Amino acid sequence: MRLLLLGFALLVGAATSVGQRERVVAITIDDLPAVSADTADWPAVTERILKTLDAYRAPAVGFVNERKLYVADTLDPARVALLAAWLRAGQELGNHTFAHRGAHDTPLAEYLDGITQGEVVTRELARRAGRPFRYFRHPQLHTGRSLAYRDSVVRFLAAHGYTVAPVTVDNQEWVYARAYLLAKQRGDSALTARVVRAYLQHLDTAFTYSEGLSRTVFGRDIPLVLLLHANELNADHLGDVLARLRARGYRFASLPAVLADSAYRSPETYVGPSGMSWLIRWAETRGIRIPNEPREEAWVSDLASGR
Repeated sequence: MRLLLLGFALLVGAATSVGQRERVVAITIDDLPAVSADTADWPAVTERILKTLDAYRAPAVGFVNERKLYVADTLDPARVALLAAWLRAGQELGNHTFAHRGAHDTPLAEYLDGITQGEVVTRELARRAGRPFRYFRHPQLHTGRSLAYRDSVVRFLAAHGYTVAPVTVDNQEWVYARAYLLAKQRGDSALTARVVRAYLQHLDTAFTYSEGLSRTVFGRDIPLVLLLHANELNADHLGDVLARLRARGYRFASLPAVLADSAYRSPETYVGPSGMSWLIRWAETRGIRIPNEPREEAWVSDLASGR
């Protein structure tokens, strides 16, 4: 075990210097139209995220929870229009289930029904815009606590024309996003700036971790898939995120281009209690034990919890 961890550390340290080798990443953004807990104006969040993606020529897939399109059980045309804006911007939409219920605590029939309900509006919007509607993202990255459950979902998705959208750069962005909101609500500009700095450093650490694990599992840098969310933190600072990725040597590519890499056809049989990145799933399947993922700092967790 000690030698394996040492090997992992050496692989992390052996990362090529910026500019030596082009790296590739696909951007994916969950919980559209926007994270419900955010106090920001949803149209403004949508506009700023799309503007930044366009400025960096970064294709993205936004994963929708259609429950958020309803106000008092009535479909809200203004919220539907936010999804249409994604399509007009040339971006793609995917299914994140209707109500974001995880596979680990939802009966199979209800989970499958959530997939079906989660496409009613979005699939038609994509069709009218002449855009594909082909990807599914598991809420909480939970794929099921048994192979039978998981395989039933996979078969259902295939029968309905979906491809699973894996994640290979998981992170604690959602905790930083909550801390960011609370710091702004307090009117504490210094604390808000501190959260942003910590968030950007955390993403750097998450990429270092995924790059190292990629080399451990595959012996090379594979194209990566980054998970973010449609929240105020990213509306304000997605440009900072993308700029740092460019400086790290990354080119932004579409999700189909990234998933064409052979690594994404690797078998994985993880059915444990966690929602985790596919790099960890592949490592677990191959019997490779790896260090724990990077987490948020204690003070960020405390702030996000209102302490």
